[in-house]
Amino acid sequence: MSRPSPPDRSSTRRSPAARPTDDELLDAARAVFAERGYAQATMGLIADRADSTKPTLYAHFGDKAALFRATVSREVAAVRDWVFKEYETANARPLEERVRLSVMAMFGYAGAHPESFRLLFDSAVDEMSNERRALADSIAALVLGRIREHLTSHGRPVGPSADLLAAMMVGLVGRAAMHVSHSPGLDPLAAGELATGFVMAALRGLDPALLDHVDRPQPAGQCAT
Repeated sequence: MSRPSPPDRSSTRRSPAARPTDDELLDAARAVFAERGYAQATMGLIADRADSTKPTLYAHFGDKAALFRATVSREVAAVRDWVFKEYETANARPLEERVRLSVMAMFGYAGAHPESFRLLFDSAVDEMSNERRALADSIAALVLGRIREHLTSHGRPVGPSADLLAAMMVGLVGRAAMHVSHSPGLDPLAAGELATGFVMAALRGLDPALLDHVDRPQPAGQCAT
């Protein structure tokens, strides 16, 4: 005997008291977008995750693009509250401690809110919104500030190598924190301490000759050798 088909929940009506809140719908959207990326996420999957219906999603947020924007906006605000407060707290501390707190803020958020972190920073979530770009750029600018402070404190002029070093640090910390967000058994604080040690060792071991080679202006049309 054939099994009955599951009921179509996309238009099932719920009592007002049982309907999910906007935050619950956004939680479900965050989970599905983080798992599947924008292209593979569907309103049906998100409705199922929220134990809700597609008509409810459309009524609250409009289409999938509008729901994605609303989800990203909420998560960007959450990251700013978490990460940027840590940066501000660190401003009065010695440089090495500022670097540590900055790195740990990213790992702490990735460990506490892995779906949010993946949604905002994982390249597999294939819809790169302006807000995600702006968030990544603002974090990179803060890291660049730390690099400039380090170079200046060691009597180094600040040239193009500072931007390159900042890109390296953001890439390393970002990818390592992403690894933590995908690894539930990994202690994010221990991973953050390891990353901090790695970054500080790299900064202390910078070769001035290599920095000079990057910072030295090259004649037009001539490649560095």
